[in-house]
Amino acid sequence: MPATQAPRRRSKGAKALSLVLAAGFTGALFWYLLRATHWSDWTAMWAGADHRHLLAYLFLFATVMLLRAVRYCILLRASEGEAAPGLGDLTLLTFVSNLFVDLLPARSGSLAYVVFLNQKLDVRLAACFSSFAFSFIFDVIGMLPLLLAAILGMRTVPGGGGPWLWAALGVLAAGGLAALALIDRLLGAAARLAMIWTARQADPSSRLVRALARLGEETERIARDMAQVKAKGVFWPLLLISMTIRACKYLSLYLVILGMAGQWGPEATGRLTLGLVLFSLVAAEATASLPISGLAGFGAYEGVMIFILRQAGLDSTQAALLPVTLHLLTQTLDYSTGGAALLWLMGRTKAAKNGGNGR
Repeated sequence: MPATQAPRRRSKGAKALSLVLAAGFTGALFWYLLRATHWSDWTAMWAGADHRHLLAYLFLFATVMLLRAVRYCILLRASEGEAAPGLGDLTLLTFVSNLFVDLLPARSGSLAYVVFLNQKLDVRLAACFSSFAFSFIFDVIGMLPLLLAAILGMRTVPGGGGPWLWAALGVLAAGGLAALALIDRLLGAAARLAMIWTARQADPSSRLVRALARLGEETERIARDMAQVKAKGVFWPLLLISMTIRACKYLSLYLVILGMAGQWGPEATGRLTLGLVLFSLVAAEATASLPISGLAGFGAYEGVMIFILRQAGLDSTQAALLPVTLHLLTQTLDYSTGGAALLWLMGRTKAAKNGGNGR
């Protein structure tokens, strides 16, 4: 018993430490907000917001969701042919996946796409993982031009645009392109190694051997599915769609920030260049992907943006108001649209199953 209890205690201790650190990030944020802002600052900001910018944000948000669904549709049709789900169901699934990305830490919510696609839309697991992996890779590659623009924009900020940013861009570019070219081969090699290892075990009925054998078989199916998608020649349309997705996403967030900051006059908006805001958004999102970024996602995301905006010359109140307002707005939209899509998708799949059963 003591031997089995030790890992459990360490696991509980790690979870407790993560919770304490996350609470610390969130507590630090609210401490800063209490010092830098007053209630009147928040009400004045919302009252003075340019609603035309907010409407443009909503339009671009819907465009991004639709383009993501189109990208899934292209990938799944390359795998499943006519049996692939329709664009309507995939659009609902995109909103649902977006909801779980916000709900769960370290972007683990992205796997909700795989779960719902397999369980609710009856797509093979190999095709689910294949389309998920290619979407992620194309998101990385589609981000490269924007990262380049962000690095160039940071050159106007004191201490910005250092060589480490160029190195990070190079690593990301090399990693994304290598993954696109080699992922099916690497998965196929890993599957073969797993099958060779399991075939040589003295006790093939043990849980570990059976689990690894099943994992190897499924990995081999994913590798074959990826090779099939690559052979269909859909990568150029996917790259164009992915670059458009990234551009629309960050343009929409930039418009929200300008819509909120416009009431402070040209001096403030002049400091909020596209490159600077883009860099702050990318850095904040990367930090928010960490498991200990803060409770309910509030903490490190805002802290990174506040630091960058302060470096750009905004005062403490302005630097605090913008990222928190942006985060609240985007979270509210993600939760409301994702929740509605989840209910609709569940109703659609339930009706389809009842129809198939003759009820």
